[in-house]
Amino acid sequence: MKRILILSILILVSAWSVAQGEKTVVAKGMAAIRGSGADGVLRARDEALNRALRNAVEQAVGSVIDSETMVQNFQLLDDQVYSEVKGYVKNYEIISDNGGDGDIYQIAVKAVVSMGRLRKNLQALNIVKEKLNKPRVMIIFSEMIDGMTQPGETVQTGMEKSFLTGGFKLTDKSQMEAVKMRDATLYYENPAEAASLGRRFGAEVVIVGQATADLIDSSQPYGVSVFAYESQVTAKAIDVDTAQVIASDGTSAQSRGGGRVPTARESMKKSGVELASKIMDQIVENWRSKVYNVTDIQIVGFNAGSSERIAFEKALEEIRGVKSVNERSFSKGVVVIDVTIDGSLYKGFEEIITTLPDTDIEVKGRTQNRIDIEFMGN
Repeated sequence: MKRILILSILILVSAWSVAQGEKTVVAKGMAAIRGSGADGVLRARDEALNRALRNAVEQAVGSVIDSETMVQNFQLLDDQVYSEVKGYVKNYEIISDNGGDGDIYQIAVKAVVSMGRLRKNLQALNIVKEKLNKPRVMIIFSEMIDGMTQPGETVQTGMEKSFLTGGFKLTDKSQMEAVKMRDATLYYENPAEAASLGRRFGAEVVIVGQATADLIDSSQPYGVSVFAYESQVTAKAIDVDTAQVIASDGTSAQSRGGGRVPTARESMKKSGVELASKIMDQIVENWRSKVYNVTDIQIVGFNAGSSERIAFEKALEEIRGVKSVNERSFSKGVVVIDVTIDGSLYKGFEEIITTLPDTDIEVKGRTQNRIDIEFMGN
């Protein structure tokens, strides 16, 4: 029920955006100053500003939801909703700032909230891609007609065209010759294998999918054979660094025609075009959240001793904009740490960790959501 209500809110927001595009609101945020010194004041300021922007988004969302629904479902306006819409604060101006007087930091902003889907705004999409170092997408599909594997790439080619038209950067098409169509099923069922493949070909996101078309009817009006086919196309988008599924959807379509294979392919083509739009939206929303909200970075440290890793993790926790630090594993000198950070830190995070006090590390590699380091003190 909760997911349905959240979806309903976002659908309402999307519908409202078609008519109005953006809304200017004034909102306030406050946060208690914890700790002493300038760092405590700065952290409180960050929190107060974030709350002011969240309140601005809430006002924009509230403008399309009646007050009774707002009260009854206020708990739905949590991070699940904000993670979808917070990034649409197009710009803002701080109109008051109390500087932390009275140990409570208060900020008021005048914000322009853009409620349209980000993918429809090419300029905004380009900004997101630039901040993420222009990620590349790899697309792999398996296709079957009437239970028989097909050598053609009807859906895959259509998806690639749609993504290129949408401003996405794809991996080199010629490299795909090394990937056998029969392997696509393996990649679809095993995200870790898909992620490994993406790393091999330099992709940041791998889209794996399956397309089937089956005969559902045939007739001979006026002596001419007519065939009806129904297609089912599903796809997953997998983040190469984390092997997490960041998008998943499916579509179906029907076509009628005079030839079995051409009709089946036309049906799959229809499904593929619709599915491309859905997957693109979900990928962009994931990317947008990384840039504007919070994102997860995995740090893999080599040559790590117990004291060095503990000191490093404590130093990470002190960075402004770091939301959480969780050690996943530590074995044989290798430590894996998941760090959740504010999107504003994303691009410069590698430089930040190399200048932490009481730590001596060297960055050995960087991908979209992973940083490899070596502890130099051992």
